[in-house]
Amino acid sequence: MMAAGYSGRPERENTATFVFYLLLPIAVLAIHLLVLYLLLTPQQFTLALGLMVAYILPPAGKETVIPIGIVFGIPWWLMAIAVAFIDIETGLFMAYNFDLVYWIPVFGQWLENFTRSGRTFIETHGWIRKLYFSGIVFLVMVPFLGSGGVRGSVIGRLLGMERGTVFIAIVVGAIGGCLLIAFFSDTFLSWLCANSLVPPELTDLVCTHV
Repeated sequence: MMAAGYSGRPERENTATFVFYLLLPIAVLAIHLLVLYLLLTPQQFTLALGLMVAYILPPAGKETVIPIGIVFGIPWWLMAIAVAFIDIETGLFMAYNFDLVYWIPVFGQWLENFTRSGRTFIETHGWIRKLYFSGIVFLVMVPFLGSGGVRGSVIGRLLGMERGTVFIAIVVGAIGGCLLIAFFSDTFLSWLCANSLVPPELTDLVCTHV
């Protein structure tokens, strides 16, 4: 059963459009992973992959996975971009393949429940309608559990926003939020290490790379 307010009818213009929007997020993900592979050591790359998967699956959030990556030696700006692109890729897929996800077993039911929760969120937080674009940016920036790309896509859809507008809001919120968290995490960790406030048993782990 489809969520209320959603017809379940595909919104594709033709097969070529369908294939393009289906493969585009996959292509972006492939480039994303290739860049990380080239810039990181094998151990850091494996860690980054694990943290990105953990970010997609609650209860981990960007406020958790980004500091962990920094502690293990991944540059703060690169860790921020790595996590931000998870939001961007999921947001891109959801914005242009929203109708398709409803037909995928398990995921369809999950999205229906998520959409219902999103509708409740809008009803209880009227400010989101007034902020519109800025509201989506804020929702993606704030470190809730799980990917902001999915959350932003669903809320944007329920607000009646154009797909392109929703995606741009997700990009802005993802990059802005992750960079802020990464920068302040790196700064805070450096301050702790400089002032010898890290427990001795954790000093080698926390302070080696910051």
